[in-house]
Amino acid sequence: MKETAKTNDAALELLAPRPGEDILEIGFGPGRTLGLLVERGARVTGVDVSEEMVRLAGRRNSEPVRTGVLTLHRGDGVTLPLDDDSQDAVFAVHNLYFWSKPEATIAEIARVLRPGGRVLMVFRGREHPLPNRLDPEVYADVTTDQCIAWLASAGLEGQCHHPDGAPSEVSFVLASAHREAFATPDSTHAGQV
Repeated sequence: MKETAKTNDAALELLAPRPGEDILEIGFGPGRTLGLLVERGARVTGVDVSEEMVRLAGRRNSEPVRTGVLTLHRGDGVTLPLDDDSQDAVFAVHNLYFWSKPEATIAEIARVLRPGGRVLMVFRGREHPLPNRLDPEVYADVTTDQCIAWLASAGLEGQCHHPDGAPSEVSFVLASAHREAFATPDSTHAGQV
């Protein structure tokens, strides 16, 4: 848990959430980072595949949930319960490996992301050996280059970062939405071409 907390803290620093932003976390687990985002003044939405994690995060963050600053949903990310262009930032830490349809989830992220918004994907890139404690049957092979290519396919320009103190085998891929650059004049939505 300490390893994940350190990685989440490094992710938050790189994401640099600002007060008043709308931020989505996919795969929030017990909800520690959701609470930190709320403390920084963000309006936060969380999506997690586990009903147990939704309950646990709801208990942990009961006051922000009660006041409506934090909304939790159970879902797999393939369809996000959010409007188009509604999020300033989206991030996922150590769960890209578990996504059933990563390209579809990244397309959904692009749909909900506002122009100029940012995406942060944090994961152990499979260009590095998987530790023996992690089951290769459970952790899908995802390389940093593959993640950047999936983001590019969704119109997101990504680059890998390595924050100080973060393990070198963990990729922090930060991308931004520049959809206005590829929208056509007859698009009814900035993300459609």
